[in-house]
Amino acid sequence: MKKIKFLALSALLLSTFTFQSCKDDDDESKPEEVVKVKHIFILNEGSQSANNSTLDCYYPNGENSYQSKVYTTTNGEGLGDTGQDIICYGKRVYVSVWGSNYIAKLDQYGKLLEKYSFKSDEGKPRYLAAKDGYVYVSTYAGKVAKFDTTTIAAPIAFAEVGNNPEGIAVAGNYLVVCNSQQNMVSDNRLSIVDLSSFSLKKHIESEYGNFQQVTVVGNNVYVTYFTPAYATETLSVDIENGTIKPTVAASKIATDGTSLYCINTTSPDWVNYTTSFFKLGSTDSFLDLTSTPELSSAIVYMFEIDPQNGDFYIGTTDYATNGNVYRFDKTGKFIEKFETSGISPNHAAFVY
Repeated sequence: MKKIKFLALSALLLSTFTFQSCKDDDDESKPEEVVKVKHIFILNEGSQSANNSTLDCYYPNGENSYQSKVYTTTNGEGLGDTGQDIICYGKRVYVSVWGSNYIAKLDQYGKLLEKYSFKSDEGKPRYLAAKDGYVYVSTYAGKVAKFDTTTIAAPIAFAEVGNNPEGIAVAGNYLVVCNSQQNMVSDNRLSIVDLSSFSLKKHIESEYGNFQQVTVVGNNVYVTYFTPAYATETLSVDIENGTIKPTVAASKIATDGTSLYCINTTSPDWVNYTTSFFKLGSTDSFLDLTSTPELSSAIVYMFEIDPQNGDFYIGTTDYATNGNVYRFDKTGKFIEKFETSGISPNHAAFVY
């Protein structure tokens, strides 16, 4: 394992923050040069009601450096309780903090630019998606909130969906919304929101329910859901025809833009775990675990793929101590492992 060096913020500002990010908020139509990721924000969820979410920054391009608690260092305050999701869109980074009931707009250095706290009838924020200068946030009031990226002072609209929506993703001109469960009753509907009118187009009903994560691969849409025994399965969704069919058992899914990669963590007793790594359509592991055999029995909490070079980032948790993140290249070769500053690393945002 490579040794990770912690750097002071002042040094970082002078030496590492001389780059352009993904794209301008109002400039999405311009062609982009394919560039390496400059740094990666890693969101550590923390423990519910412990007010211990943190945001770290990792530099993958040879600097061999890691900045711990970048949000706190930059803003002089903690991130809050139960950091839920993070995305990079335009030159900005957006974070939803469920327990503290707000979303934040940051610059590419982690500096807080704006914050919006949700009202009681708007629900607590969960997952994020973005398109055409807007950021969308699912909330536990059965809604998706729409924000203009020029300011997040207040939502500009809400779309009514299903019960306690979780993951959301843009598929063409639609937003696919994973409704989960409320009062221990699973919602068996996926909600499809028309982005042009920002209104519910339809529900896709099925025998399944308690949906969690959605990933779009080209024209294909995949969602995960909890079975009644809380195993996690993956389904393939045809939005136009309104059909859903079983695909594979997987608890985490991600894409490199071409293929669907799956991780499945199972446990017979919630103490001992078995984890497998495979690409849809194959049973072979996409990772070489020779140097990291512990991953075959780890609880995987984060699964992200660098959209430019295909590197895999695997975050693990024990729900009690600081998490670990493992980085592999696109061929599955292990690169390095590093400890995060908080419990349960759950999502990452890639800044270019």
